[in-house]
Amino acid sequence: VIRWEQGEVLPESKALVLELARHLKLDEQETRQLLEASLTALAPHWSVPLPRNPYFTGREEILEALHTQLGIDRAVALTQSSALHGLGGMGKTQIALEYAYRHALEYSAVFWIGAEIQEQMVSSFLRVAWVLGLPERDDKDQQRVVVAVQHWLSTHRQWLLIWDNVEDLDLLQRFLPSARRGANLLTTRCQTLGTLTRGLDLAPMEQEEGMLFLLRRAKVLSPDASGEDVRFLAERTPAQYQAAAALVEAMGGLPLALDQAGAYLEATRCGLPAYLELFRARRVTLLQLRGEGAREHPASVSTTFTLSLTATTRRHPAVGDLLRICALLQPDAIPEELFRQGGEHLGSALAPVCGDPLEWDRLLGVACSYSLLARQPETHTLSLHRLVQSVLLESMTEAEREIWTRRVLRAIEAVFPEVLMTTTAYVVWKQCERLVPLALLCLQHQGSTKEALACAELAYKVAQYHQYLRGQYREAEPLYLRALQIQEHALGATHPAVASTLNSLANLYWRQGKYAEAEPLHLRALQIREQALGPIHPEVANPLNSLATLYRGQGKYAEAEPLCQRALQIREQTLGPTHPAVAHSLNNLALLSRDQGKYGEAEALYQRALRIWEQALGPEHSLVSRALHGLANLSRNQEKYEEAETLYRRALSIQEQRVGLSHPDVAEMLHNLALLRQRQGNLSETMTLAEYALAIRLQALGEDHPKTAASRELYTHLVQEQESAQVEAASRHRLEAIPDPGGNERYEDGTSSLLHEAGTPASSVNDPLQAFLDASCELHPRAWCRSADLWQAYEYWVEQSQERYPLSRGIFIAQLKARGCHADRTKTARIWRGIALVKTGDDGG
Repeated sequence: VIRWEQGEVLPESKALVLELARHLKLDEQETRQLLEASLTALAPHWSVPLPRNPYFTGREEILEALHTQLGIDRAVALTQSSALHGLGGMGKTQIALEYAYRHALEYSAVFWIGAEIQEQMVSSFLRVAWVLGLPERDDKDQQRVVVAVQHWLSTHRQWLLIWDNVEDLDLLQRFLPSARRGANLLTTRCQTLGTLTRGLDLAPMEQEEGMLFLLRRAKVLSPDASGEDVRFLAERTPAQYQAAAALVEAMGGLPLALDQAGAYLEATRCGLPAYLELFRARRVTLLQLRGEGAREHPASVSTTFTLSLTATTRRHPAVGDLLRICALLQPDAIPEELFRQGGEHLGSALAPVCGDPLEWDRLLGVACSYSLLARQPETHTLSLHRLVQSVLLESMTEAEREIWTRRVLRAIEAVFPEVLMTTTAYVVWKQCERLVPLALLCLQHQGSTKEALACAELAYKVAQYHQYLRGQYREAEPLYLRALQIQEHALGATHPAVASTLNSLANLYWRQGKYAEAEPLHLRALQIREQALGPIHPEVANPLNSLATLYRGQGKYAEAEPLCQRALQIREQTLGPTHPAVAHSLNNLALLSRDQGKYGEAEALYQRALRIWEQALGPEHSLVSRALHGLANLSRNQEKYEEAETLYRRALSIQEQRVGLSHPDVAEMLHNLALLRQRQGNLSETMTLAEYALAIRLQALGEDHPKTAASRELYTHLVQEQESAQVEAASRHRLEAIPDPGGNERYEDGTSSLLHEAGTPASSVNDPLQAFLDASCELHPRAWCRSADLWQAYEYWVEQSQERYPLSRGIFIAQLKARGCHADRTKTARIWRGIALVKTGDDGG
C-alpha cells in the first residue's frame, strides 16, 4: 500500500483492489472510492464520469472481441472503431465502462462522450478541453472549444473515445476528428451503422452469468464471487438458487432488469423466492422501479423500452401497431407471412405497408433499429424480448387489446391454409407448423358472433392439420368439437358448414376405432348435404365415401359397396373421370374388393387410382403412396414378396418424407412390411419393424385402438417366437482372456456350451443383431461385460454399418435374453453374463 501511495506501483486488477480493501477493513463506499482511485489514474488524460461497476459480471467474449477490434494493426490503420449495439438495458454502457477501466494503460487518453444529443456532445468536449488543459478551454464560443479538442485528437495517437448512446450517426460524424489516430467505441441502440464502424450485437446474459450477476448485485454473494460460489449456493440454500435461476429466465437475461431486481432485493431484503412470486404477480410494476443510486443508468426497464418505442414511432407510424401485434403473440418465431398475407386485417396503418415489399422492409428496419424487434431472414420470422412484450402489453388498455386480438384472429384465420387430401395438403404443412402456435393462442379468445365464426373456422383448420398431416388425433378432437359447437350455435344445426365438421369428426372417430360414435355423425352429415345440395352434388360423395369406409372396417361389405359405387358415380359425373377425388373412390372400392378376396378386380382399381394421382399430383405425393401401399398389400397376399417389398419401400419413402416418421400412416406401412418380413422368415427385422409400428400407434392412437391391438399382438407373438427359438451364434473371434467377476479363469469351452441344444445358427446376412454379435462379441457361459459398454458398441456398429432399422434398447435386451444371456449387476456396474466384447487390437472392441 505504501509503494502504491508513493506511485511506485499500481494494482493490476479489480480482484487485488478488493483484497486490499478487505485487509484494510473498508466499507462499501470506501471500497468503491479505492477502486476508482486505483484505475482512474492509469491514463495520463482521463475523463470518464462514471465509476467502475464492482458488480460487473461476465461478458468476457465481448470484451475480448472489443480489444481485438480496437487494437489490431494500430500501426497500420489510422483508426480503430467498434460499436456495441442492442436492446436498451442490454448492458452496452457497462461493457464500454469496463473496457475503459480494464485497458486504460494501453491508451494515452481515455475520454467519455455523452452522444445522445448535440448538447451532451458539446458538454463532453468542454470537459475534455479542461482535462487536456487546452488554451481554448475558457473560450465563450463553444464551437471553438470543440474544434480545439478535434485538433488535439487529430495530432495525437493512441487515444480512446467512448461515444455513449449514439442516436444520430450524422450528428456523430460532425464531432469526429478529421484525422482519426485513435480508437472510437460506440454504444447505440441502432443496428444499422453503415460503413462507419463494425458492430457487436449484444445478446442477453447466459443463465449462469445472469445468476452470478443477480446474486452479486443483491449481495447474496460477494462482489468477487465466482461460478463455484453459485454452485455452492445450490447445495446450501436450494430455494435461493432455484429462485435466482427462475428470475434470470423470466427476465430473459436482460442485465438492466437483473440490476433492478438486485437493487430491490438489497433495499427490501425480501429474499429471492419472495421477489420471484412478486415479479410473477406484479411484473410491470417492478419493471418501473429503478431504485436509488443508479447514477450510471437511472431509467428503469419500462422507461427505457417506452423511450425506444417513442423514438421508432416517430420514424415510422406503423411501428407501434407492428409491435403491439407481436406482443399479443408469442415472443419468438412470429412468421412474417402473418403480416405479408394477412395485412389487410391488421388496421389501416399496417395494411398498405404489408402489401409492399419495400415498405415492409423499411418498417422492419425501423423496428429493428432500436433492437425492440429482431428479424431472422433465414426463417422469415420475427422475435422480441419477453420484457419488451410485458411492457407493451401493459401499455395497452383492455379495449385496445380486444381490438387487436380480433384483428390478429382474422389475419391468422385468413392465412392458415385449409388442409385436405388434395393437391396442396402436403405442400403447406410447413406453413401450418409455423402458424399452429399462433392459432392456438388466438383460439383462447372468443368475442362477438363474427369473431366466433372466425374462431370456428380456425379451429377446424388446425384440427385438419393435426388429423391429416400429423396423425395427432387426440389434439384434433377438441378442436373439431369446439368448431361444431360454435357453428351450431351461430349458423344452425342444418348448415352445410356443420356437415363438413361432422364428417371430419366422424372420420377422426373412425381412425380412432370409435365406430359407434362415427356412424351417426356420418349419417347426419349425409342428410344435411343431401337436403341442402341435392343427391348428386360432389360434396354428397364425401360422407358417402366415409360411411362406406366405416362399414368396410366393420366387415359390413354389403352395406359398404353400394355407397362406394354411388360416390364414384357422383364424382365421375360431376368432376370427370380423371379428377383426384375419383381416385379416392377407386381406392376405397379396391380395398373393398381386396377384403373380399377379389384380387384381380382390386388390382385394376388400384392401378387406375395410381395413374390418376400420379398424373394429377406427381409421383411423390402422399396419395400416390396410398395406392402403392394398397398394391403392396395385394402382392403380399398373393405371395409376390419381391414385388410387394419394392412397393412397400417406395410407399414408405414417400410417406416418411411427406408426413414424418411418427404418423399413423407410416405405422400402417411398417406393420404390413413386418408381416411381409415374417413370411420371408426374417425374424430380427420383423421385430424391429413391428416395434416401430407399435410405438407410433401407442403414441398416436392410444392403447385401446384396434390397430394398436393388432401391432401389440404381432409384437408379442414375435417376442415369444424369439424366446422359444434356439439360436447359436457363430463366433469369428475369441478373447485371449476375459476375467470372471470372481477370478481370472480362461474360457475352456466353445460357444456351443452356452446353448447346448442350439440348432442351426442364425444367418447374419438377414439378421442385423446376429451380424453385430458375429462382428463384435463372444457368447460363453462364463463371459461377462458392462451393459453400458455393450450398448455403446452396438450403437457404434449401427453407425458404421449404416443399419437402417436399429433395435431399441428394449428390443436389444429382449434379443440378448433370447440368446441365453442374462442381466446382472455388481457393486460397481450393471453387467451382462454370457456375452463379452471381442478385443480387436489397437482399435479397441
